[in-house]
Amino acid sequence: MDDSGVADAFYTVLSIGIVLVAALAVSGVVLSATVEQGRDASMAGLGAGGMKEGLYSFYYAVDGSRSDYLSGDPDDIVLKRLASEGADEAIAFNASAVPPSAPGTAGAIIWSGYVYVPSDGSYAFELSSAGQAWLWVDGDVAAANRLPAAVQVNPFTLQLSNGYHSFKAKYFYPELRSASCSLSWNQGGRMVPVRSFYR
Repeated sequence: MDDSGVADAFYTVLSIGIVLVAALAVSGVVLSATVEQGRDASMAGLGAGGMKEGLYSFYYAVDGSRSDYLSGDPDDIVLKRLASEGADEAIAFNASAVPPSAPGTAGAIIWSGYVYVPSDGSYAFELSSAGQAWLWVDGDVAAANRLPAAVQVNPFTLQLSNGYHSFKAKYFYPELRSASCSLSWNQGGRMVPVRSFYR
């Protein structure tokens, strides 16, 4: 076999290898999507599908001199240091109940989870905060408290279908001792903390 035959054989084997790697990558994506769809389909009942009650909470130390944490994109936040993570049953934060490692100044909290909505309808909410807070529902901004040093109560209404909806909130506090952030909704004519969170 001459050199050109060896080169042809090499490139044939190389091409087959590339095709196999690409096929494995596509199979992995398809399998991942199938598992995700199956998980969503199994969430037909309250708390089904292996979900746990509560929502994820992440406490960060941030650079208070930068404005990156003020972004309207829930995933676009420049964070200096993860101080603590855990799970909360509600977005009902104040200085009296925080992890010991939460920053005393220039802190940010991100909450992430799903809210179970029992039936289709219009739901009244309130995002309250001492300082800046944002809430995204199903990836869209639902409420934003943008004033840096004011107590704000932001009422809003969402049209939601029965089932699970993704909720993500971001809160920045300059001083822990005066920090507070909460999310409530109208249940039976009263505004109460949202506690139908799952993760």
